[in-house]
Amino acid sequence: MRASTLARPETSFRHQTVAIIDDRATNLKILERLAGSLTDGIEVKIFDRPQKMLDAAPLDPPDLIITDFNMPELDGAEFIRRFRAIPSCADVPVIVITSYEDRQLRYEALEAGATDFLISPVDHHEFRVRSRNLLTLRRQQLQLKERASSLEQKMKADAKRHRDALRESHELLMRVIDAVPVMVAATDREGRYVFVNDWFAKRIGKPANEIIGLTPLQVRDDLAARGAMERDRRIMAGIDQPGSFEETLPPAAGENGQPGERRVLLTTKALLHDAAGRPALVVTAAHDITDRKAAELALLHAKDEAELASRSKTEFLANMSHELRTPLNAIIGFSQVMADEIMGPLGSQRYVGYARDICSSAQHLLGIISDILDVSKLEAGKVELDEEETEIASVVRDVMQLVGERARALEIGIDVDLAPDLPRLKADPLKLKQVLLNLVTNAVKFSQSGDRVLLAARFDNQGYEISVMDHGIGMDPGEIETAITRFGQVASAWSRRHPGTGLGLPLAIGLVELHGGRLSIESQKGAGTTVTFTLPRARALAATNIAASA
Repeated sequence: MRASTLARPETSFRHQTVAIIDDRATNLKILERLAGSLTDGIEVKIFDRPQKMLDAAPLDPPDLIITDFNMPELDGAEFIRRFRAIPSCADVPVIVITSYEDRQLRYEALEAGATDFLISPVDHHEFRVRSRNLLTLRRQQLQLKERASSLEQKMKADAKRHRDALRESHELLMRVIDAVPVMVAATDREGRYVFVNDWFAKRIGKPANEIIGLTPLQVRDDLAARGAMERDRRIMAGIDQPGSFEETLPPAAGENGQPGERRVLLTTKALLHDAAGRPALVVTAAHDITDRKAAELALLHAKDEAELASRSKTEFLANMSHELRTPLNAIIGFSQVMADEIMGPLGSQRYVGYARDICSSAQHLLGIISDILDVSKLEAGKVELDEEETEIASVVRDVMQLVGERARALEIGIDVDLAPDLPRLKADPLKLKQVLLNLVTNAVKFSQSGDRVLLAARFDNQGYEISVMDHGIGMDPGEIETAITRFGQVASAWSRRHPGTGLGLPLAIGLVELHGGRLSIESQKGAGTTVTFTLPRARALAATNIAASA
């Protein structure tokens, strides 16, 4: 190994290091010269064997690795895997150079952890642009880590100073309130205890000095602590008014000679303001009234917790959906423009392929976001049906157009069997199409090459019955329960080759139930799955025969 440093003006940042690995001396010299011209003060280290690089990396990790793929000692993929296993090198960018225009080699390198790749002979301009970009990203990455570490230390120091100040004020207040035969405590704007009296400390079972400065959850992570913290937050924010209420505390061993007994308290909360009139402390005084009904409070509290969690989840998903959809729509639009070369040729067909890949990935991500938001809206009861006169055959044709190409690519046939007397129905055609699309897509995804999927529909005295049957991997009863839960995915080698969000079936169930129907699943491991959903007869319109073509 040898190192060369070009004499250039010093920058405001530390020198960056580029490591080059290649078993051919000529290539090493060429790449060393190219790397030395990347930026001021660049340090280039060359290695003729990948193991030498792996030995040196733990103590002196580089900022960029440029390595040949085909080397006698280790191929590029194995080298990258071992390099990534070094803790200090887990996020160092790696460029792989190969003389073969073989996608499989590039895939192996990227799957092993490569950041980018170049085709040999290397285009000098492309080499410099890609390398400079990765070095810039590396520098920014290290700066962010340093700033985060500094901020973390400052936050720890500030927290310690804050706790120390709280403990000092606690000692003064305790002399006044310890004589009161009531459990008394006060929390600040952050929900941390600023003082507790002896009665309160005995109830918790910890010394007072171990409670001050902590939140209720940090002192005792239980239902009562979560309820107390949320209640104090709402009072401090002006959402709830101070007042009295009953609460049930978990049992405290040995209290009043009755270990294991739950205690019910009549609690009064008051809001104290500082000199500027801002809310400063929530003061809690609790009297023991164990004879009250504990079960009622526990149920009400659990209900409040669930409603709060549901509201928070819905608001979060709605906000994140908007924030993600806006840039995704821009990505999809501009990548389509680039892929179609509307504004002119891109200069290389590979760029056209890259643009199509970007567009496809963005559309996939947008679909996932839409599914998550749809499920959230269903649970919140905010989905409404846009009902109109609908033909089952028309919905089926639309679904076939969407999944037909994928099925043909996987060599999976789809048979359609629609009863000739299917009447029109009053329904939301887009949501019915979404249900069928999810079911048929799942059937295709989990079928073997050469299998056939059957989509059938009929109408009788009970109403509409639409089923999708495949002969794929199937599920046992436990896996069916997993599949119908949100984000539930059946763990198997097959499912890992066909990733998904686990929202298709829950979303289909919700949309069917929104139409007044129900969805059922019959499956046998290794034999296949049949998913059937029914819609009530009341949705049928005039029983006009519909000639449906498969």
